[in-house]
Amino acid sequence: MSSLAEWNAPDTVAQAPKSLLGRIIAVFDAVKESDGCASITDIAVRTRLPKSTVSRLVTELTAQRYLARTDEGIVLGLRLFELGARASLPRRLIGAAAPVIRNLRETTGERVVLWIQQGDDMVSLAAVPGRLPTLPTVAGMRSPVLTTASGKAYLAFCDDQRIVNRISAPLVAVAARRFREELTHVRAAAVAMDIEMSYPGIAAVASPVLSPDRVVLGAISLAGPSDGMDPHGVAPLVRAASSNVTRRLAPA
Repeated sequence: MSSLAEWNAPDTVAQAPKSLLGRIIAVFDAVKESDGCASITDIAVRTRLPKSTVSRLVTELTAQRYLARTDEGIVLGLRLFELGARASLPRRLIGAAAPVIRNLRETTGERVVLWIQQGDDMVSLAAVPGRLPTLPTVAGMRSPVLTTASGKAYLAFCDDQRIVNRISAPLVAVAARRFREELTHVRAAAVAMDIEMSYPGIAAVASPVLSPDRVVLGAISLAGPSDGMDPHGVAPLVRAASSNVTRRLAPA
């Protein structure tokens, strides 16, 4: 008869999931646990699945937009974000930000977007159009974290240094140093700017959206024509908008 200690002892070897659903969930968990970016080998090790099985699942999930491939590896895809947008925090964030971004749009006439970080991109949760019809205003838009105002606003307040290191890894030494110096200035001012770096003729200003306990959740950006919008003039308005969202997120 087995002893009580043997009965309570945990399994020493984790088993690979056998069902298709179990394997898919294991792949998602492996990507998430790899700081949001993983290789086929990383996923195979974490899931204990053969690399050929992982490769096939990743290919199929990428085709359906549940996963996405970047230069750094495999990340969670936009379709998961679209499904997860109904979850508690995004719903609360959109609810708190909606009247704020509408008011900022009415005050400035420019496009305003609420962003969150996902992998190497900032992804829009909500947007209102401005006077530039060429700028898209739909939920699910993606822009690179590294060069955009919203991305820099997010990274400047991100406490997870692994994310900052991964995003800035493609930069050469001099550019990486300047980027980190810029993030220091952004953190001091609570405002980031992108003057025609991401898109010709467009200037953007962004400020981080923080939780009531000062954890960065995303960013609010305002974008308009670089020859017709003063980024320094609108910066206080964007900063005030992000602060307003933080206050609206606080429990009553």
